[in-house]
Amino acid sequence: MDKKTTKKKELFKLRSFTSFSLVFSTIIMSWSGFILYVAPAGRIANWTDWKLMLFTKAEWQALHTIFSYMFFILFIIHLFFVNWRAFLTYFRSKVKTGLNRKWELFAATVITALFFIGTLESWTPFGPVMNFGEKVKESWESSYGSPPVAHMEEYSMGRLMRSFPAADPDKIIAALGDSGVVVTDTSMTISNIASNNGTTPERIYEIISGRFSESLVIDTSLAPSGVGRMTLESVAAHLDTEVADLISILAGQGVKASSSSTMKSVADEMGITPHDLYSLFAKEKE
Repeated sequence: MDKKTTKKKELFKLRSFTSFSLVFSTIIMSWSGFILYVAPAGRIANWTDWKLMLFTKAEWQALHTIFSYMFFILFIIHLFFVNWRAFLTYFRSKVKTGLNRKWELFAATVITALFFIGTLESWTPFGPVMNFGEKVKESWESSYGSPPVAHMEEYSMGRLMRSFPAADPDKIIAALGDSGVVVTDTSMTISNIASNNGTTPERIYEIISGRFSESLVIDTSLAPSGVGRMTLESVAAHLDTEVADLISILAGQGVKASSSSTMKSVADEMGITPHDLYSLFAKEKE
């Protein structure tokens, strides 16, 4: 009887289950992290419905997040439920006898601190590694393009149609219908409408702008796509103003900048976002 009971208990071993799950979660977490390292910026990925290995960027982000949590939970189970006796015995023995691997502990602490601080401070090689990833992300824009305004895919169809004030809304919906895009509710976002019709926000915009491009009006107070990477000189050209005026506005805020300064670097110094900085420039221009 005891042998049968023992045999039944061994049909499912928590230790083996935890070990296998840790391996699987580590593989998925690492691979999704690499994909996100080279994936395009959200404004491009969401606008074009970018996919790699069948999954969108949002799906890769979800996989990375969920399996990171899974890894942490499995680590807790592995440490405190599967190997808790060995861990407790080891901990007690080390408290009594002291650490026998002081140099190894010291080296691990130093390396971890070095990676942690080096990453935050962009020391070499950490900074160049991250910069390389940013360059790869930016390279997608030449292949996929980006929206005229950052996160335009979040516009409702009604809001997008208002960007074409000279065009009749019914004609816009008819033009979309002719191209196989059915719009039943103008309060829905472009992204949702695109998803329901098996297309992309970019395609919907192309259909409308291609038919009614002469009436397109973009609010200049809205930050253009990729505003963080833009220099003050390019922003001035976009706002049809002088770069010296933008530099003067920043000087009034106690910030020193040049025409080649990026919006992200200036915004970071001011403690705001590039979008907020662009809105500030647009407001001052008015």
